[in-house]
Amino acid sequence: MIPQAANAYLDVRDESISHILSSFDTKSSQIRRHAVRLIIEAMGNEKEREVSAIDDLICLPLSLWLLRHVNEHILTSRVINHARDIVEDFLAASSLAPEFVPDYANRYGVQIQYSEDDEVFTMPVGTFVTYTSRVTGFKYRLVYQNVRKGIVYTDREIAAKVVREAFVRHVLEAYESIEPGKTAIVLEPMKNSIEEIVDTLQKSGITKNFDLGEVDFNLFPPCIKEFISEMQDGVNLPHMARFTLVSFLHKIGMDNNAIIGLFKTAPDFRETLTTYQVNHVTGEKSSTEYSPPKCSVLQSNHLCYKGDDPLCNKEWLKHPLRYYTIKKKPKNQPKRPRRNPDE
Repeated sequence: MIPQAANAYLDVRDESISHILSSFDTKSSQIRRHAVRLIIEAMGNEKEREVSAIDDLICLPLSLWLLRHVNEHILTSRVINHARDIVEDFLAASSLAPEFVPDYANRYGVQIQYSEDDEVFTMPVGTFVTYTSRVTGFKYRLVYQNVRKGIVYTDREIAAKVVREAFVRHVLEAYESIEPGKTAIVLEPMKNSIEEIVDTLQKSGITKNFDLGEVDFNLFPPCIKEFISEMQDGVNLPHMARFTLVSFLHKIGMDNNAIIGLFKTAPDFRETLTTYQVNHVTGEKSSTEYSPPKCSVLQSNHLCYKGDDPLCNKEWLKHPLRYYTIKKKPKNQPKRPRRNPDE
């Protein structure tokens, strides 16, 4: 039997939420508690979480109303990512029979089939590309898939990732459908809970402005500015973007603690993992101190945002560090005489 939360109960209509808030049966009380806990837990790094199972996500519509009212994009992204991970873990677990995965996928408008004889999942190429475009890792690229006649044949892990991304889109659509002007009235019975969420948010520090120390953000190349802006907006950066950002900031003089602090606004921030990764890239815990990739590498990974930036569009500008070095030079500094190419 499929758990009822397969639909994720994304009914965010005013009357549905009002019913939950006005009912005092055990189920409604648990939904109210879990709706708040889902948000609070997403702000911290607790290993033990009360809201951790697929059935718990019956609280998600109320959580979305609370998030719409608080209106902090980073927090919203963290909560949605937490719910997303719950869904993925459930779909990938052996406790769920594989033939039930397509049932979840269909509820989110995704065409996935399971062949019990071949033990493979199939989906149209368009479906695969649509939902893996923001998933990092070479194994999620179409070129590495078994494709026959427009159909992708894949394993359970990738199928779970596809459903996970469809779930996120479904949740975001539900969130956007909530009218901000109605939240204060509908959520009046949860006034104390909202105060708890806001207080916890302020203490968490995840919405604080970035402290870049002595480095000048205005001198950064467009790609680095974009990575920082996206992270500040609650976007999970791809691995290559994170590597570029860490190695760039290290090379221009930012210390590791400041770099780690910068990543605290990322929706999927985990301090232990981030510390390890930053220390590895900067050579603190490894024998190699990495440099950021060249512009050509960023371009091939669709991570170049030069637009009409005049310096970025110079043919000889090949590296983000070169951009920063040139911008950092005083404008009144006399130009060095050009060397004779024959010398």
